[in-house]
Amino acid sequence: MIFINKNQVDGGHLHAWCLYETVSWKHFAYLFWSILACRLFCYKSLTTHLPLELQHNIYAENMKTGTKLINFGQITAAFFRVKLYWENAPLLNYGPFNLKHGQIDWRLVPQNIPLCFDVGHEMLGARSIEEAQKRIIAIFNERSSQIKHLHIHENDLIHDLHSRPDTVITKEMIRYLTQNRTYIFEK
Repeated sequence: MIFINKNQVDGGHLHAWCLYETVSWKHFAYLFWSILACRLFCYKSLTTHLPLELQHNIYAENMKTGTKLINFGQITAAFFRVKLYWENAPLLNYGPFNLKHGQIDWRLVPQNIPLCFDVGHEMLGARSIEEAQKRIIAIFNERSSQIKHLHIHENDLIHDLHSRPDTVITKEMIRYLTQNRTYIFEK
């Protein structure tokens, strides 16, 4: 049975359960139940992680499986009239929460799906604050028409800490990134 805990809901936006592994039948089941819960409990939107197969070259031989999950999600969400957003979420090492296979390869991410852009995930692996800011703005500008929702948080560029925006994400950046988009400040 799938249940929802308070850490999955922020500002009326639901975050689907994540498995942190390559796509299997469980992903389809979890996504279906998350979409159904989003509809039944009247959440504003549902965010789920992009399949690993569409984020890291190491899994690219299974891109068809990742694409099938996205197609399933898009069709199911449309049927239930749920706003579904796909989040950039590179695979992390459990414990230190640092990058396992490096940053995601945006060339693998489909250009025709609605995205949740997690700026804290995008800054992971940057060598400086300036590099992190440039990377965030570059991806945002490249994918701005796809980005419908934002997860805003910071980290130390190495570990996914979910810290409050302060050093990397400036107030000016927040104003620029959030224009005409929904967003949450992730904790």
